[in-house]
Amino acid sequence: MERDEGVWKLSRKWSPSTKLPDTFYSEKSLPEAFQKLSSRLLEGFWQSLSIFTFQIPIIYFPNTFQSKFGCGPKRNVTLVPPSETECMGDDAILDHILYGYNNLDLPGGGHVQVSIEIWVQEVSKIIEITSEFELDIYVTERWTDPALAYAHLNPCKGNMSVDGARTLEQIWNPHACFVNSKLANIHESPFKNVFLQIYSNGSIWLNYRIKLTGPCSSTLRTFPIDQQRCMLFYESFTYNTDQVEMDWITTVPPITILKGNITLPDYVLVGFSASSELRLYPPGIFNELIATFTFQRLYGFYILQVYVPAYISVFISWVSFYLGAEQIPSRTTVGVNSLLALTLCDPGGVL
Repeated sequence: MERDEGVWKLSRKWSPSTKLPDTFYSEKSLPEAFQKLSSRLLEGFWQSLSIFTFQIPIIYFPNTFQSKFGCGPKRNVTLVPPSETECMGDDAILDHILYGYNNLDLPGGGHVQVSIEIWVQEVSKIIEITSEFELDIYVTERWTDPALAYAHLNPCKGNMSVDGARTLEQIWNPHACFVNSKLANIHESPFKNVFLQIYSNGSIWLNYRIKLTGPCSSTLRTFPIDQQRCMLFYESFTYNTDQVEMDWITTVPPITILKGNITLPDYVLVGFSASSELRLYPPGIFNELIATFTFQRLYGFYILQVYVPAYISVFISWVSFYLGAEQIPSRTTVGVNSLLALTLCDPGGVL
């Protein structure tokens, strides 16, 4: 080994069989060797880290990765459910069951059984002039959609409540409505009142809170002891009986009055019933559910304020028949007072 102008050089040839001399590397070449070694190690670390992070979305989200980057085998790959020791949350379950879901397909291939239930919260008023009544009700629809079952995903609970207004647009529903209503709106105070609950076996519980104006059959022949019958017709607007079969729920009463007793200034609810029939339309036969409400007029006011004074006035007018023919002023006074009493006791034209 010789030194020429500050640089060490080999003074003789070396082969693998020859022992490496102690001065093979110079003092100036050692830092360069360590620098190259450290750079190689750092480069290998970053390469292994990039490969690891690149494989994560492929392992856990294969369908999303393949659809975005267009790679991977052409086969159906499902998400790997969590292990038995941990449960899956509602958000993850909802994303899983809605992935690839088509809300235009009938659940189970068709002929869906839909059960209906109505809760009456309040009857606001009965308008005799237009023959209609206003009420606030809850309408519950129940059916089963096997495509939304998630019991196999090890859920944390047996049912989950989701944002009804948003999720309802993503799943199938029977598109039912009150076909004879004059006005119907879903309450939006402070948000849209739509409740949606999905069970692990695929059962759906959908509930609306609606303000409704419906028709009444006004019959005044027996006034003031008459009754008003108001009927609501509920049916699917889109699907006939070949696709959807709608009926009242059988496990509980189909119509429930939440207040227990509904009394208005002129009427009181005395009865309600639920029935159904088949209705023929050009597109086919539809199940029509009928809710009937019977209101009895409160006639106590009319008896005390109209009929009793009128009877008394008539009885008083008979006094003139007991007066003599010569007592003309007395008979005139009784007759005029009776006529005035009949006029004043009926200011609204009830009689």
